Amino acid sequence: MSSSLPGPSHPPRLTRDAGGNALLEGCDGAIAAAGLDGVLALAVAAVPTGITVADPSLPDCPLVFVNPAFCRITGYPAEEVLGRNCRFLQGAGTEREALLELRRAFAERKPVTVELTNHRKDGRRFINELRMAPVLAPDGRLIAFVGIQHDISARRRAERNALKARRKAERASQEKSDFLAFVSHEVRTPLHGAMGTIALLLDTPLDAEQRAYAETARRCGQSMLRTVNELLDLSRIEAGKLEITEAAFSLGGVVSEVLDLLAPAAAEKGLQLSASLDHLLPGQLIGDAGRIRQVLLNLTDNAVKFTHRGSVELRIAALPDGHVGFAVTDTGIGIPPRLRATLFRRFSQGDPASEESGSGLGLAICRRLVALMGGQIAVDSTPGKGSTFFFDLPLAVVPESAPPPARLTPAPPAPPAPRRRGRILLAEDGKANQMVAATILRKAGYTVELARDGAEALAAAESADFDLILMDLRMPLMDGITAARAIRAIRSPRARVPILAMTASVMPGDEERCAKAGMDGHLPKPVERASLLAAVAKFVNGMPRQEATPAPAEPTTAPPLLDRETLEELRAAVGPGRLPRLVALFIDESRNRAQRMQSQRDPRVLEDEAHALKAAAATFGAAALRDAARALEEACRTASREELTSRAAEFPGLVERTALAFPGQRSSAAPRPGEG
Repeated sequence: MSSSLPGPSHPPRLTRDAGGNALLEGCDGAIAAAGLDGVLALAVAAVPTGITVADPSLPDCPLVFVNPAFCRITGYPAEEVLGRNCRFLQGAGTEREALLELRRAFAERKPVTVELTNHRKDGRRFINELRMAPVLAPDGRLIAFVGIQHDISARRRAERNALKARRKAERASQEKSDFLAFVSHEVRTPLHGAMGTIALLLDTPLDAEQRAYAETARRCGQSMLRTVNELLDLSRIEAGKLEITEAAFSLGGVVSEVLDLLAPAAAEKGLQLSASLDHLLPGQLIGDAGRIRQVLLNLTDNAVKFTHRGSVELRIAALPDGHVGFAVTDTGIGIPPRLRATLFRRFSQGDPASEESGSGLGLAICRRLVALMGGQIAVDSTPGKGSTFFFDLPLAVVPESAPPPARLTPAPPAPPAPRRRGRILLAEDGKANQMVAATILRKAGYTVELARDGAEALAAAESADFDLILMDLRMPLMDGITAARAIRAIRSPRARVPILAMTASVMPGDEERCAKAGMDGHLPKPVERASLLAAVAKFVNGMPRQEATPAPAEPTTAPPLLDRETLEELRAAVGPGRLPRLVALFIDESRNRAQRMQSQRDPRVLEDEAHALKAAAATFGAAALRDAARALEEACRTASREELTSRAAEFPGLVERTALAFPGQRSSAAPRPGEG
């Protein structure tokens, strides 16, 4: 209180008047006017706690006083409870043990606190926390029992709910532990067996095609195992079961391992991969080398994935506070501010649409591991210019250890096996057409890399050398014309890579548009094997271009569902055993496209879908589907939306009839064995 407040010159003292009422002398204001008894009465009336007084000198120890709060809690007015024993609050559900405890306290004249179920006047139950105490005269005579009541029903409900939630969480945690045990054994064990078998297979004599398949299986298995390990790591961290070890390790050795593991991926994209180490650092540190390697490997792997040209560099330095700082800097695509805020959360991805985005667990695990080792992790990024992930760790120094190398680069890779022909970039968004063209080219001895859209094609052309780019014209994100112009604008010799357009469009002026965009040729779809190889050979090997056989005139009758001659030509082009898988992929892709067409209202988007379906159908000899898609594509420029909607609605059924025309295929509506 402030000392400036006015106060009496003498402290107040308690006196009584002739009637025995308590008075405060030397105190001005309302308290003095009311007297002590009046103040106490006002206080008892104002408190939110129920207060009762029972008189043990009267028969059955009735209540002789209740305050307003008691009446609010119980719902009884004072005139209905005064003169009655408080047992009227008891009833069904009142705990017998609590009543026995109360009776013993009354008999022994001792204070007691109990919780018991009472009933309001309207019959509703409430939990009463009752504190009862005897009031004794100076001579020891029992004068009264004072009771204080609190309605703790809400608190008890909250406690019960919290208990249920805790038990539910404990059950969930146990189920999670059981699931992790299952994953650890039932998934990792056969996965390791499969990967071990693939490794043995790769040690046997294989032709180039078989080795490519085995390598693909190995990479897929490694990716799956990495995801399973990340899930287990994150779960162990959250359960507090992941331990950080402390041991001496070679800093240069850990960094070299990271560089060597990622060198092939960086070299494939033409990236410079290196590390620089501060001369003030010791060569030997004490910490968890495995977890430090895991964090560095994850950050560097991400940098390589999302960098299309330039460099990725690891920098390790001694910090002024005695910590060791680690930084991974790239010249990649960067991270928008809206994504940086959630980047270290579980299942958060920098680019969810990218196939390279991974499980979304790696950075969350990095953050947890760095925190467990006593450090912090952060990111600084500029979209379009690159990113830097950095973290610091309090690592002890091994005395008298020699400093690490100032700069490290990956160990030189083994020289690649010589290729018979050139390196081709195939930019095609249709999976079926992509697989057909890639298979034909690879069987002919070419190295083929794939791009799903114009933007990926541009990034690949900027970062690597190709002998030829096969460019589809209609692709998402960036079409082939735009991509070709952008490639020609690259400020390096790579801008002059030959670009050959591939399109199912037969519109006048397409070849002229391709030429104006800087393309070197135009190859119409469907592409026959001989025509494709001849066109590619002209640009890659300088061979003269072979003229393709003119397409036959359109028949006047309705086209068949399946052109068997085209299908057999495709079977010969892709090789034995491959056609069924390609047909299944084409049918699945066509079904999805037909469903999108059926629900599409934008004529421009519908035209693109029809164009892509026409090209794929022509490749696989689906003549009726090809012609229907061509007709819809042309109608998108002139017909009304109602007519387009009506036409698009016919495609799911036509796709199913086409699927049944292929040998060994069936409609998606057909029941599977064992289904009703």
